[in-house]
Amino acid sequence: MTSGNKEGEQSRENPVAEVIALSGWRKTLAERMLGSHLRYAEVTQMREVDVTELVNLRQSLVSSLEAKYGVRVSYTHLLIKAVAQSLRQFPIINSSLVEEEIRIFSNINIGMAVALDNGGLLTPVIRNVNQKSIVEVVEEAINLTRQIKTRHFNLDDLQGGTFTVTNAGMYGTDFVTPLINAPQSAALGVGRLVPKPVVRDNQIVIRTMMGLSLTYDHRIIAGATAAQFFQALENVIENPVKMDLRIS
Repeated sequence: MTSGNKEGEQSRENPVAEVIALSGWRKTLAERMLGSHLRYAEVTQMREVDVTELVNLRQSLVSSLEAKYGVRVSYTHLLIKAVAQSLRQFPIINSSLVEEEIRIFSNINIGMAVALDNGGLLTPVIRNVNQKSIVEVVEEAINLTRQIKTRHFNLDDLQGGTFTVTNAGMYGTDFVTPLINAPQSAALGVGRLVPKPVVRDNQIVIRTMMGLSLTYDHRIIAGATAAQFFQALENVIENPVKMDLRIS
């Protein structure tokens, strides 16, 4: 009776199709993600922002920058600039907690999550974003992405970030809750662009909306401060004429 039960249990087991060792980059990534989750007092705020004017701006920049400089600006590039501009207003977001000290950094170095073909994820860093033109940011982002995907990068390219932007919208995701990239204090998750009916001046109109998620370390950043930063970022995104987009 007992023997028969064991044989029945074995016959119902789902056969393993493949075994992938948790080693190399997979182990490193797993340890970093778990470490982030255990180390931080993570809180995530979410909001939808109206990116209709940002879409129009990007279309204009694609035409002008591609023709003159040979680069194609993306929404991620524009969001990186918007984040850097907003961080200048709320420097506490651009910080790290080191032992018993909150260290607020002078330089704004934005990490940009890049997915690899094998499922890995690396985050190259664009340094001093607030001091660079939009052309410089686009060129650097394109070059770093190419180097990451072809595995021709330096470890220094992955160091020194003070904030991270991860765009999951290209995969059809509406909202994503990013983990903080240690030793940073916050990260922004970006969702897809979706035309939606919204109310403007008591009229229902179609606008292009985007879901954003801000994850931050509540030990360092108060909820009200995070909300104010998020509001400032939304203001820049929805009114891109306010964005620092000098060409050179």
